[in-house]
Amino acid sequence: MTVQGGFRRLHLHPNIEMSKKAKIEFEDMNLQVGVRLQIMPKQASSPTVQYTSLIGFVVDDYLLMQVPQQDGKPVETAAGAEVALRVFSGVSVFTFDSRIEAVLSKPRPLMLLSFPTNIQKVGLRKAVRVKANIPVRVVNPTNRELVKEATLSDISLSGALVSTPNPLGAVGDTIEINFSILVQSQNEEVAISTTASIRSVQQAVGTAPDGGAFYTVYTYGINFLDIDATHQALLQNYVYETLLIHRN
Repeated sequence: MTVQGGFRRLHLHPNIEMSKKAKIEFEDMNLQVGVRLQIMPKQASSPTVQYTSLIGFVVDDYLLMQVPQQDGKPVETAAGAEVALRVFSGVSVFTFDSRIEAVLSKPRPLMLLSFPTNIQKVGLRKAVRVKANIPVRVVNPTNRELVKEATLSDISLSGALVSTPNPLGAVGDTIEINFSILVQSQNEEVAISTTASIRSVQQAVGTAPDGGAFYTVYTYGINFLDIDATHQALLQNYVYETLLIHRN
């Protein structure tokens, strides 16, 4: 025996594309031991997304996973429950249904799940944008000591909307930005640095929380220029995870 590390039909957002491949095989997911997956009960009226990790599997037999944790304690999980799982693998997202066949409390809280038979694969277009509130540091490449604080108010695979009370440049200028995103599927925060091109500039009037002061708010539409492949994949996962969280 070799041990290695569905949703009901997924209703896709208009900007999410279904894979052209008719049938997705288990091997296509290329699951590695330790990979994190979203898991959600199918019968719940208000299902909550939790996270689990793959411990191992036997092809065509079962999956072995950790019981989800919340506040450091195992989430109550019952044998016989039908669940849906999502896994973010590189630039692809896979979803499948499964059944919890057994829950073990010793020596660790583990779950034995039925082997997936109906797997779906989805991808994201670069234009998909999600709302965000991510602090970002903006560096002027011609004067690297000049650093300005701003906020990414939305983000996509190809660019973002930057809001700031400080002017950053004109259309066509190149800026350097540094920000971090929380990648739920890997349970860690990842720092991303890239250059970006300013594609649009808008100005509006903002007010202080007490309503007693007015100031100019600059909004910049930017396109990312040189995010490396690893960070591009993580950013895709972040966008997709955020989209799913807002839809559930």
